[in-house]
Amino acid sequence: MGVAWNADRETFLEEAEWLDFAKLRLGIGRSGRAPSGNAIYMGSMAASDSYMTMPSIYPSSIQLDGLKWENSTEYNIGFDLAFFKNKLKFTFDYYERYSSDLLQKDVGIPATTGFSSVAYYNSGKAENRGFEFRADVTLFQDKDWTVTGYMNMARNRNKITDLPINMSYDTGIAEGDANMTNGTYAFRIEEGAPIGSFYGFRYKGVYQDKNATYARDERGNVMNDMNGNPIIMRNGTYTAHPGDAIYEDINHDGVINKYDIVYLGNSQPTLTGGAGFMVRYKQISVNAFFHGRFGQSIVNATRMNNESMYGKKNQSTAVMRRWQKEGDQTDIPRALYNNGLNYLGSDRFVEDASFLRLKTLTVNYRFSRKVCQRFGLNNVSVFATGYNLFTWTSYKGQDPEVSLPAKATEVAKDEATTPVSKRYAFGLNITF
Repeated sequence: MGVAWNADRETFLEEAEWLDFAKLRLGIGRSGRAPSGNAIYMGSMAASDSYMTMPSIYPSSIQLDGLKWENSTEYNIGFDLAFFKNKLKFTFDYYERYSSDLLQKDVGIPATTGFSSVAYYNSGKAENRGFEFRADVTLFQDKDWTVTGYMNMARNRNKITDLPINMSYDTGIAEGDANMTNGTYAFRIEEGAPIGSFYGFRYKGVYQDKNATYARDERGNVMNDMNGNPIIMRNGTYTAHPGDAIYEDINHDGVINKYDIVYLGNSQPTLTGGAGFMVRYKQISVNAFFHGRFGQSIVNATRMNNESMYGKKNQSTAVMRRWQKEGDQTDIPRALYNNGLNYLGSDRFVEDASFLRLKTLTVNYRFSRKVCQRFGLNNVSVFATGYNLFTWTSYKGQDPEVSLPAKATEVAKDEATTPVSKRYAFGLNITF
């Protein structure tokens, strides 16, 4: 359901020659999503011959009388504006979507019920808020010249407002210190936090010498044990040595573990958008389209693997400046074959993958009508198009445009997928 107000038709704007169009829009809608499957609401029975020597019948699935559709309510406000004989146009939409009774699949239940899980369960709430904006402009236009441009952007932020019962609060980092794993990041699904957030340790460099491995309190003083000896930092159960990775001891207990995990970033971009322009002079025209993502954090897993120095795999030239002896000033830990925790999931490998890419650039020449008529044709044009010609980014990997994660418990990773290639196309268009 929606309403709109065409403000440009009001009497108090009749004299506004600079205004061509003005519309304000308000809308509200509600939708639902049904659980998928055949006869999922119905309980079922199954036959078995495992009861002594006699066949038996037993319930194999629970009847879900209380199962409901997942439902969403969305509110939208927007406007459309046009000025100066439609040479400047704006479109804007702001929306809020509230979803409840989220459909959770294969939810575990107590074994005392005689079952291990139910097919679906309604639990949890979430919300999405964001905006979409587009602007079109004609900068100049006459008999020979036309210069136009446009840009669009979108932002969406989501969060869990009521945690579903089958969502783990903290996954990815094992509960026990001894099970901490290199290269693993944590995911915390918590109320009020955006979906896609991931967590890990803060990387502080390399222990340059033995003195640097001493645990310190909040004031930076060395902590001692009951015998008065300095406490050596531990990464999990592994005792740190000079040349090992330093992770920030958040709670100053001398042990790097799950209590030192902090927020590192979000796999969902803060802003996505595009822009383009067209310049025409007589029969020749140039068109360009740009695309970008901004504010997205990704894990450069390729760099992680090539700097781990853990196994027998090839490594990058960056490891040539690794720590080898006391006095080495470097941010890359020493090499440890199948040992140590020198590449735990930390901000060492988290990078800002913001980028702007020239997706297409086309140059087109259209022959004059006089030339076309000479050969009995209506239109003839030739063109050349380049794809992915330039990318502006500070990202260190091959390609910042990595695939967005499909699940809330996945992080956007660059795992050396083949980057987009530069391509060129040439063509001839003829209309009879």
